[in-house]
Amino acid sequence: MDVTEYLGNVFLKVDDVKASGPIRMMITGVSKGQFAKLDLTFHDGTQLSLNATNLRVLARAYGKESEAWLGMEVELKVGPIQFRGEPQEAILLKPISSPIENKAPPKPEFDDTIEF
Repeated sequence: MDVTEYLGNVFLKVDDVKASGPIRMMITGVSKGQFAKLDLTFHDGTQLSLNATNLRVLARAYGKESEAWLGMEVELKVGPIQFRGEPQEAILLKPISSPIENKAPPKPEFDDTIEF
């Protein structure tokens, strides 16, 4: 029997990542969380509330539409951030899947304008 539905929401904490070292995860869901933050859900059912640092990392790598983040692999590790002017340990995301390129649309091969 799969017991996933009985586990409840398990939000990852700094100590969880410290205990196992860097962890590779696949993003399977993005939802609105508490405190005006987004929550990521990973392939194993665990979740992570996104701080501003991680939100910028994901938007820069995979775009500003959260649907594009689904299926992307990231690495979670513990590292330092500044919070209210004080250094603090936090879970930091590193994109593993190739970033989505923001290229300009291709120019047409020919131009239909008529020059006089």
